[in-house]
Amino acid sequence: MRIPYSISKSGLKAQQNKLDTIAHNIANSNTAGYKQKTVSFRELLVNDINEQDALLSGNVENLGLNRGVLSSPNGTDFSTGSLIQSEENLSLSVNGEGFFGVQDGNGNLVLTRDGNFTLDGNKQIVNSRGQVVETNLTIPADAWPEGEVQIGSSGEIFIQTEEGQVSVGVIPLYNVENPQALIPIGDNNFTIAPDQADTLINSVDNPAAFGTMLTGVYENSNVDLAQSLTDMIMAQRAYSLNAQVTKSTDEIYSLINQFT
Repeated sequence: MRIPYSISKSGLKAQQNKLDTIAHNIANSNTAGYKQKTVSFRELLVNDINEQDALLSGNVENLGLNRGVLSSPNGTDFSTGSLIQSEENLSLSVNGEGFFGVQDGNGNLVLTRDGNFTLDGNKQIVNSRGQVVETNLTIPADAWPEGEVQIGSSGEIFIQTEEGQVSVGVIPLYNVENPQALIPIGDNNFTIAPDQADTLINSVDNPAAFGTMLTGVYENSNVDLAQSLTDMIMAQRAYSLNAQVTKSTDEIYSLINQFT
């Protein structure tokens, strides 16, 4: 493929990747605990141009021609999203570092910032997707006294009875040494990369490494709609410009072919 076509094709593909990522972020702007994805761009192979290749001005320095651009999702923005007041007194949000642990469909531990918790019929604390939240219980759920289940700012689970509060366990927080190494697996869940498994810590053993919990609120997505729409407009314009380059290149080659 001729270089001009190759460059504009790579630009179209790179901007399409960015548009797809932005659209995914916008679609999840009201999803509890969602963390927006980010996109990075980089040049492909750059060929230096010297006086043997073209007539250059004496003021030109470090001139080169690259083979296009490549874009790819390069990480997750783990900044805190807005807080939503909840009607559920079990809802939690993390003020600082840390993730809640929940069980996936196979019973494996996965991490999430979705703290929109409720109590199911089996007295298990679950999130908005019905996934069971990891807890360290000191009293089994089937032995809990009658009363209202509440959660404190330290993650302590207790039952408010007529006689007073009875502590029945705690909800721990989890984290790894490098959160960017966490692998998104959908449903706002992240799994731990194999090379990060040994760095997993929890707030029970390392309380100083974690933030506190806010009760009665849960964390919404951290997508800034205004910024996302601005980024989408810029990506659309860049896509259109690359399409125009392709069209212009085709017209130029058509003229050249008429004289050959």
